[in-house]
Amino acid sequence: MSDDVDPFIHDDAAYVMGALGADERRAFEAHLAGCPQCAQSVAELSGLTDLLDKVPLARVLQPGADREPPPDLLLPRLIRTARAERRRRSLRLVASGAVAASLVALAVVVGVTQGRTSPPAGVSVAMTPVRPAAVTATLDVMPAAWGTKVSLDCRWVGPTTGAGSDVKKTYRLVAVPRDCGDPQVLAQWAVLPGEDAKVVGSTDLVTSGIAAIELQAVADDAVLLQSRPGSNSWS
Repeated sequence: MSDDVDPFIHDDAAYVMGALGADERRAFEAHLAGCPQCAQSVAELSGLTDLLDKVPLARVLQPGADREPPPDLLLPRLIRTARAERRRRSLRLVASGAVAASLVALAVVVGVTQGRTSPPAGVSVAMTPVRPAAVTATLDVMPAAWGTKVSLDCRWVGPTTGAGSDVKKTYRLVAVPRDCGDPQVLAQWAVLPGEDAKVVGSTDLVTSGIAAIELQAVADDAVLLQSRPGSNSWS
């Protein structure tokens, strides 16, 4: 048994909740491409943000107060909650009350969500080819209170035999801001020819602030597939 410890083992929950800094997020996304365990953990925790989006935690901690940023001690509590859920391999424990922090939040969901406008439902669209590619993809774009969450179903449609069939292909999903800011990497992964992939990612950009979402080949930064609001009907 190896004594090596994965330095990213505790970053999955913080990544899913958008709590990592830009440099930390890029490092973790690069790590995901070669770590099935962390990739599985991110996939398992991806639904947690949807649940927490429904609960104004500032009201739970300070009833009657105006909406304010939650105290610093809240993030470690949420990360501990997410860690417990991952170990049990089920987000159902959030609803059942096995995790104390989530139990408090869930107890007030019914009361505090009345009269609150829910974010628009997500949409699923097929990404448009920009150039010939070995993959196709269906993109789910889901607005959230903190920005935008995306999930991608990437299907391999190219050849699976011949030269290079044993070499992994690495792709990234990138959000291009409308304000001409720096593109944001939402996810990065690697597959062998013939393999499909399901990936999730997030950004603090609101959906209306995204000009395009691109699937790029990491080897040469080529844009292979693209989705734009309007033309792809996700905004």
